[in-house]
Amino acid sequence: MGIFGIRIPLIVGLSIEFLGIGLIFLALNYSTRVQVPSINLIVYLFSEVCLVFFPHCLVHFIVGSLVGIRFNHFRIVRSAISKLELPGKLPSLPVLCLVVDHGSLKRCSAVGRAVMYASGAIASMILPFSVVVYAFGKLPFSLWLVCLMFAVANLAFDIYYSPRVGDISRIS
Repeated sequence: MGIFGIRIPLIVGLSIEFLGIGLIFLALNYSTRVQVPSINLIVYLFSEVCLVFFPHCLVHFIVGSLVGIRFNHFRIVRSAISKLELPGKLPSLPVLCLVVDHGSLKRCSAVGRAVMYASGAIASMILPFSVVVYAFGKLPFSLWLVCLMFAVANLAFDIYYSPRVGDISRIS
């Protein structure tokens, strides 16, 4: 089983999310001191990847709390990406998963549940574009296009993935 299934207290999981977001700010601050475009590209791409993962559960938690949904803890689980029927074998990447209190989920309105489930997916789709905006004018145009292509590819993949096996598939 390894690390999969490990239960993490709510405050620890939320702290991991906040620390990951803080890491993004440190990376972007570092990029202002480096004058090597290829290194900055790596920093920007790293920041985009972090923005796909770290704010995701935090946004679920915030939105869910606002609509009356409670959460029990976090777990380390296999990414639902491995459930997609794509060519080749996708790795089972470990991800943090926010475990919902099912009683509060049932008491919440259908709209509240939908908004909570969609919020993390939407955050993961949109937030990487903030790095694209930040990087504009700081990178040579060709390298900036790489950042833009990553954000667009992430958006396209999430639009495909989330309704099939991700958060948006849970809206029903």
